[in-house]
Amino acid sequence: MTKMSDLSLDMSFLIVDHSDSFRDIISMGLKSLGFKNIIKSPSAHIAYANLITRKIDFVICELNLDAMDGIELLKEIREDKKIGFMPFLMMSTEITKEQIAMLAEYEIDGFIKKPFTFQMLVEKIPVCYNHYNDPKNKEYLFSQAKSLLAEKKYQQAFNIYESLLKSYPQSARACIGLSRCYRSFDNFESAEYFCRKAIDNNNQYVQGFDEMANICMDRNMIDQAIYFYKRAVFLSPKNPLRYESITNSLIEKQRFKEAEEFLDDATNSGIDYQSIYEQYARSLFYQRKLEKAVMYFDKALENSENRISLLNLMGICYKDLNKFDEAIKYYDIAIREDPNDTKVLFNKALCYIDMNEFAKAKKICQKIIKIEPNHEKANRKIRELDAKMK
Repeated sequence: MTKMSDLSLDMSFLIVDHSDSFRDIISMGLKSLGFKNIIKSPSAHIAYANLITRKIDFVICELNLDAMDGIELLKEIREDKKIGFMPFLMMSTEITKEQIAMLAEYEIDGFIKKPFTFQMLVEKIPVCYNHYNDPKNKEYLFSQAKSLLAEKKYQQAFNIYESLLKSYPQSARACIGLSRCYRSFDNFESAEYFCRKAIDNNNQYVQGFDEMANICMDRNMIDQAIYFYKRAVFLSPKNPLRYESITNSLIEKQRFKEAEEFLDDATNSGIDYQSIYEQYARSLFYQRKLEKAVMYFDKALENSENRISLLNLMGICYKDLNKFDEAIKYYDIAIREDPNDTKVLFNKALCYIDMNEFAKAKKICQKIIKIEPNHEKANRKIRELDAKMK
């Protein structure tokens, strides 16, 4: 049996709670025991971002968070192929029967009722760790299958999900695992069968409706997919990651209007999530709703990993709105951040052409050729500009 003193001091803890003071108390307590890597998050979607980008060994999470709650975060951890298997300790002042039902598909490694002393937490953490390490813990098998799916080892994943369903005949989650495997085999009839079986077993299991939508998308039945996506959003109305996934799928199918409607619902629900703004802006951009797109691109710029791409798109929006000075301003910001981005440079040249500033446009195209000698568009544009300037 693992004790607190047996745990590595290099373990990284993620503490998720809306209370700054509560996060600080737990963090200081863990640091007093010698643990060095403590990450604090005020919300589930910020916690999710940490889980994607950082190595996390143990999650301590409040159940009743604003917007996306602790159960939603647990679902994402257990379902997302980019996140590994880790102990999860839930905490709350209370838990309802409905929440217990929603947790039916996922095993948490422990629950601690607030208020609690730090000593109670110290006693609970190794209990969670022991549960996590228990070879009978079904979460270990689900995690294995999830990893195999990510590695496209579909038959091996299928075998684990099939075994899990035999052990847990009412498991909607195992059914969805089988459905995903059958979808990867292009056996949509069997995929749909297990998906409907999952929904029959647990109509609160949102991944069932997500998977039905994905099956429909793969079969190019877009309207039916939208119906199931709406069912998923009804069950999980505050999860920004769900909106992000749905709109990615719709934009990929060039259903920009429907993508905009989902994102409009997200923003009207008060969801404040960086990727939502970026997706919303892109869906508006593709529909040529440029003034509204600019507003959301601007919101998306803060802390975005795609800053140069967004600045470039803002430049295009302003150029197409004939606001050339604004367009040049955003192109220049992007060029300062990456002077060799030929896509941004070429768009700036096009803007100068629309402004009848042919000499400036040619100079930029010549710079592009120095960076990328075989840039076909820049070479062609130089020839066109030479003809215009004769």
